[in-house]
Amino acid sequence: MSKIKELLNKRYGYFILFLFLFWLKTYIAYWIEFSLGVSGIMENIILFINPIATGVIVLSIALFFKSPTLRKWAMFTLLLLMTLLLYVNILYYREFADFLTFNIVSSTNNVTGALFTSTFEMMRIWDLLYWVDIMLFGYLFFYKKETPFAEDKKTYKRRTKTLVTSLGVLLLAGNLILAEIDRPELLTRTFDRNYIVKYLGLNFFTGYDVFQASQNSQMRVSADESDLGKVFNFASENHAAPNPEYFGVAEDRNVIVIGLESVQQFLIDYELEDEYGETHEVMPFLSSIYDNEDSYSFENFFHQTGQGKSSDAEVLGELSLYGLPQGSVFQTLGSTNTFHSASNILEQHGGYTSAAFHGNVGSFWNRTDTYRSFGYDYFFDSEFYDVSGDRSMEYGLKDKLFFHDSVEYLEQLPQPFYSKFLTVSHHFPYPLDEENVEFPAAQTDDNTINNYFVTAHYADQALEEFFNYLKSSGLYEDSIIVMYGDHYGISDMRNPELAPLVGEDPEEWNDYHNTQIQRVPFIMHVPGVENGEVFDTYSGQVDMLPTLMHLLGIETDGYLFMGQDILSEEHDNTVPLRNGRVITPEYTFLEQEIYDTETGEPLLDQFTEEELEELYLFRNEAREELNHSNEILMKDLLRFYNPEPLDELKEIDYLYRDQLDILEEHPGKETSLIEQRDGESSRDLYETDAPEMEGTESSASEEYSNSPGQPE
Repeated sequence: MSKIKELLNKRYGYFILFLFLFWLKTYIAYWIEFSLGVSGIMENIILFINPIATGVIVLSIALFFKSPTLRKWAMFTLLLLMTLLLYVNILYYREFADFLTFNIVSSTNNVTGALFTSTFEMMRIWDLLYWVDIMLFGYLFFYKKETPFAEDKKTYKRRTKTLVTSLGVLLLAGNLILAEIDRPELLTRTFDRNYIVKYLGLNFFTGYDVFQASQNSQMRVSADESDLGKVFNFASENHAAPNPEYFGVAEDRNVIVIGLESVQQFLIDYELEDEYGETHEVMPFLSSIYDNEDSYSFENFFHQTGQGKSSDAEVLGELSLYGLPQGSVFQTLGSTNTFHSASNILEQHGGYTSAAFHGNVGSFWNRTDTYRSFGYDYFFDSEFYDVSGDRSMEYGLKDKLFFHDSVEYLEQLPQPFYSKFLTVSHHFPYPLDEENVEFPAAQTDDNTINNYFVTAHYADQALEEFFNYLKSSGLYEDSIIVMYGDHYGISDMRNPELAPLVGEDPEEWNDYHNTQIQRVPFIMHVPGVENGEVFDTYSGQVDMLPTLMHLLGIETDGYLFMGQDILSEEHDNTVPLRNGRVITPEYTFLEQEIYDTETGEPLLDQFTEEELEELYLFRNEAREELNHSNEILMKDLLRFYNPEPLDELKEIDYLYRDQLDILEEHPGKETSLIEQRDGESSRDLYETDAPEMEGTESSASEEYSNSPGQPE
C-alpha cells in the first residue's frame, strides 16, 4: 500500500494507476467473458496491448483541466464511463455472443426492449470485481473527502499534456499496423465485430461503430424520393421479360437455396490426378446435378462479390443488388436499411415461410440483424446446433453434420417455405481432420491448393446425403433446389500455382485468367421438368433472384432489381464485376486492357481511337449498374418505394432465440412435413457416413482407409 501511495504522489501516478486498472479489467474480460478466438503469438500480443492505446487517449483528456480537483473528477468519470462501456458489453455478450452497437442502443422497437430485459438477467456475483476500483475511489471521494491526488497541485504544461495524447495516438497507430499485418483489411472488410475488438479493443470498436453509423445516417438523411428517379428508370429499362417456356415451372414449390462455399466452376466434372497417376472426380454428385435433365445450369456464371465475400453473395442472390465498394452491406447497413428481399417477396406473393440455416455464430457478418431486416421468420445459427469438440471447424459446423442436424428444424417449417443453407467446410484455408479425409490432395507446392480439392470432395458428399434425405422424406419433388458458388476459393495470388491443374501455363497467367476463373456454379434443379440444359449465357449472381422469381411464376417488373432473368430471351450478356471489370462473350474489360474473351488475346492496340471510345462507353454504361446499386443501398432508397405486392414489409418483433415457440404456434403448422407424417420425425430417414455420428441411429458410416496423397 505504501508503494501505491508513493506512486500516486508522483507526477502522473494517478494516470498510470487508472490506466492499469482499466487495462486489467478489460484484459480479464477478454479471456473470461468474450469468445474472441485468440490464437498464435501475434494475436496474443495484440490482445495484451490493445486496451492501452485508447486508454491513454481517453484518460489524457483529464490532463487538460487546469484545476487539480477537476482533473481528479474528470479522470474518475472517464474511468467510470469506460468501465460502464465494458460492463454493458459483458452483460450483452453473455446472452447474445455479440457486442452492443449504436443501432441496437438507439432503436426503439420491441426487440430492443427484450434485449435489455434479458441482458440484466445475466448479472453475476463476481461482476463486483469489475467495479471494485470504482467503488473504492467513490468511497474516498464522497465519504472520506480524501483523494490520493491531493499533492498533485501542479499545472501541466500544454506541451506535456499534448505529448501524453500523442503517445496514445502513436500506440494506436502501432496497434493498427500490427492488426493490419495479422489481419489485412480489418476495417474495410469488417465481417465480425469480434475481430475488431480482438485486434483494436472495445473502446476503438465503439468509436468506429458510432462513426460508421454517423456516416450512414448522413447519407440517409440527405436522400429523398427524388433520388429514386434514375434508379427506377434504369430498373425499368433493364427488366427482361420472362421466357414463357420456363415461367412458373416451379410455381408453389418449396425453395431450398444452398450456398456452396468457395466452389468454383472448374470443379464441375473435374478429375484430379493423384501422385500415382490415378484420377478421381472431385465433386461427382454436384456435377451429376449440373448435367441433369431437371437442372437449368449455367457455365458462364460469375460471382460478383467484393469485400463482403459470402455476405455479398447473399445480397446479390436475395436482393439483386451488389455489395458495397468497401466493406459489407450486412455489417454496414444490415441493421438499419429497408430491403425488398426474396423472403419478403415470397411471403407477400405466396405465403412462404422463410428460414436461414448456418452452423456459425449469428454475429458473423452481422447475419442476425440483417436476416431480421430481410424479414426471415427463422434463423438457425450455432445456438441451435451442437458445435462442440470435433463437430466444428474454424467457421462452424461441418457440412455433413450441419445438413443432418438441420432436418430437425426443416421438417417443422410450414410449406411452402423459402430456406437457405450456408455451408462452411470448404472454406479457406481448407482444413479437414484426418477422419473425414477420403480424397487425395493435389500435388502442388501450395498446401492451400492441395487441400482445396479434399474439402471440396467432402462438401460434395455432404450435399449428396442431403439430397438423399430430401428424396426419402418426400420434400424433393415439391421443391426447387438452387445451388450457387458464393465466391472464389483460390485467390489471384495462388492462381499461378493452380494454373497447371486447369490446363494453363503459369508463366503466361495474367489478369485475364484471374478474371475468367471467377466463374462459379449456378444450378436451379427442378425435379420433373425434364427440359434442363446447360446454358452458355453470360450472367452473374445479381441475376439469381429475377430468374428464381420467374421460375416460381412471379413477375418482377415492379422491383428495383439490378439483375435480369438469365432464361429470358432479352437477357443482356454483359457481366460487371464488383471491382469494375466487365465481361461479355466477346470482350473482357480490365483496368488498362481489353482482351478477347474466348482466346485471351490482348486487343487494345488493334482498335482505332473511335472504336475504343465506343467500347469504353459501353463498358462505362455497364458499370452504371454498380452505381445505381450503391445509391439504393447507401441512401436506403427502398424505404421510399413500395411496389404493390410489398405494400407492407414484415416486421420481426421477436428474438430468434425464442423462435421455436413462435414456430410451434404458427397458423400453418399443419402443412409442415412432420405434421404430414402425423407427428413422426423424418430424422431417421437421414443417412450419413460422418464419423462423428458413428453409433447413432442415423449413421450409415463405414470404416474406410486413407487415400493416397492425403495430408499428414
